[in-house]
Amino acid sequence: MKPEEIVLQLKKNGTFDDLRKRLLADFQSGAGGENFLEKLKSFMEDMVARDPSLIEKESSAFYELVSAELERAGIYNTIRQEALETLKGEQYQTRVNDEIKTLSGKTDNV
Repeated sequence: MKPEEIVLQLKKNGTFDDLRKRLLADFQSGAGGENFLEKLKSFMEDMVARDPSLIEKESSAFYELVSAELERAGIYNTIRQEALETLKGEQYQTRVNDEIKTLSGKTDNV
């Protein structure tokens, strides 16, 4: 089975979605999530302190401005790196390996 086929099967059988949900739950309940919320809160407070008119902006315009600033500040990249490190953890690697073995076994028997 080619890697692309394995990825497609993992998507079809819900493995990726399940891992995404588990990763998010682990992040939200852990120190990483708390740290992120504190950074985000501090960042937003600083933005509003520098430009109080932000509070009066329409919500979609506010969202776009804040998202662009967060991206520029590298906050999203920090979270991405933490997520990638978490995915290297044994529980995630074991799950992916087990799923791939299961898929490989199914294709070998066909």
